[in-house]
Amino acid sequence: MDATEVRKRRSAILSTLTIPPASVASDQLLELVMDDDVDLSSLAQAIQSEPGITARIVSIANSSFFASPSKVLTVEQAMIKVLGVQTVRSLCMGMLMGPKFETGSCPEFSLQGYWCKALAVAQCASMFAKKIPSIDANSAYLAGLLHSLGQLLLVHHFPLEMNQLLPEFVDGNHQSRLFQERERLGIDSSDAGGWLATRWHLPDETISVISNCQDFNYKGDHWEVVRIVGFVMRFLDGADDLEVETQNVSDLFIIPMQDILSLQSVFTEVKETVGALADFLSNT
Repeated sequence: MDATEVRKRRSAILSTLTIPPASVASDQLLELVMDDDVDLSSLAQAIQSEPGITARIVSIANSSFFASPSKVLTVEQAMIKVLGVQTVRSLCMGMLMGPKFETGSCPEFSLQGYWCKALAVAQCASMFAKKIPSIDANSAYLAGLLHSLGQLLLVHHFPLEMNQLLPEFVDGNHQSRLFQERERLGIDSSDAGGWLATRWHLPDETISVISNCQDFNYKGDHWEVVRIVGFVMRFLDGADDLEVETQNVSDLFIIPMQDILSLQSVFTEVKETVGALADFLSNT
């Protein structure tokens, strides 16, 4: 691809980063949902301003999948008694961000699969962060949830090219994916996601993760969160040379290898649980 075409594509991304929201209210709610400092009551009250999202969350909490011992009537009860705050935030984020991106013209892309993986990475990154005093688990959760935001952006803007690219991606080889994106589009998902995250004024840690989590040797700003999210992402994808990276992470964070291996067993369970939840949600 010649330099002129690359500049055009970059300009297209940069000129349209503010994707029209479904409504002003939903855009404000998305901002609250992504705020790590918002208190539970305020978040529940904000979510309940969107009747459709409220009905969906309460319905999920009352479903047989979760087997709640008592009837759930409010979003706050759903968060406290059944789903947990992080799961509710994730569900809301998926419902709010989905309409911002047009993915129907790229049939090879699964929005359900995208959010399923995002939720698994978020939960596992949060678990890992709790082992490291210098990292906030909530920040790791949000960064993990949005780590592949750039892929949504590329599918939205370049559906035909991405529809051809997606089947060519090799599972677990993230550097190869970025190279293929740059070869075909002139830009890659890490760059595009970083631009959007900056425009949306997301936390600095989240921007760093979106822009750099594919780099397993990253040493820049917020490297601890970047390395944790990247490691979790590659583990869940079955990346190459995982044994070497596992040892490096153990040494880097001074965590015994046995503890890392125990975490990885939990990561596998999380992936299976999230997959079952995603299948359930797609059929309700």
